[in-house]
Amino acid sequence: MRYGSPGDESAYFAWLQSIPGVMRIEGRGRELMIHLRSKRLSARALRELLALYSRYGGNLRELAQFESPSNASWFRAPDAYWYKGVWGK
Repeated sequence: MRYGSPGDESAYFAWLQSIPGVMRIEGRGRELMIHLRSKRLSARALRELLALYSRYGGNLRELAQFESPSNASWFRAPDAYWYKGVWGK
């Protein structure tokens, strides 16, 4: 992730911690491990992660694992701003 200032970094972590299902955040070297309650995220939580990763330069492909039958219709929408980053097409 890329932060513009210490306040920006604080805002990132506050936003991340406010996302439903995020249980714990842990740093391992230069990697950030986000521990979730479940691999099944609500639409709200997934949309927040998409926005957060987009804003801070996260690897959107990591979020593809959260596709489910209930979110595929909007998550795979080719005109969505995240589509290319998540699905690479």
